[in-house]
Amino acid sequence: MERLSSKSNSFEHRLHAIKNVADDLPAALIIHRVDTLQIIYMNAPGLKTLGTTLEELQKLGPEQYYVKYFNTEDSNEYVPKLINIMKTRTDEPVSYFQQVRIPLNEQWQLYVSNTKVFARNEAGEPTHVITVAGMLDPLHHITKKVSRLMDEISFLRQNNMLFARLTKRELQVLKCMAMALNSGEISEQLFISSATADTHRRNIRNKLGLKNNYDAVKFAQAYNLV
Repeated sequence: MERLSSKSNSFEHRLHAIKNVADDLPAALIIHRVDTLQIIYMNAPGLKTLGTTLEELQKLGPEQYYVKYFNTEDSNEYVPKLINIMKTRTDEPVSYFQQVRIPLNEQWQLYVSNTKVFARNEAGEPTHVITVAGMLDPLHHITKKVSRLMDEISFLRQNNMLFARLTKRELQVLKCMAMALNSGEISEQLFISSATADTHRRNIRNKLGLKNNYDAVKFAQAYNLV
């Protein structure tokens, strides 16, 4: 019991030390329990950004917290990383991007977050993780590039099943469509008749739900055809 008490006091001592400086940080700082993902602590900058209080976040619960404030499509990219640090004995941090919904702002704000294990039990199992999250300058060119990349990842995730329906020949025709080639030009390049090229173009539009050539370009670029 004494050792357990010592561990508990150690965690409380570290948490107290964090609280003494956390409100002066130029970023959000959050501490979660590993077993329940409940928020144990969030500093003032983080609470101000979300326009809430720690008590309100704890009442909200972990699942609704993520749904309310974060773009859950991003979770496919960073959740496996978080699970890894929780299941291993690594003390290395993991970095990832998150899109955060800030009150009174309709657009997602891009944050870069760093998470690592904050406390472990006597068996060496993680009990708490700590995250520091800072907003990227919306006007910075890197932010724009990252936002485009995340949009493309989201596009791929949403359209993978549609794209998988295309045949090998249709992939070739889609590439030509993205290059703005007409049916006659496609027939010459692929050594097929113009009528066959027309049929492939029509089938591709139906399978992918293309409305114009811009949509064809978007698919071709996202799947590295051009």
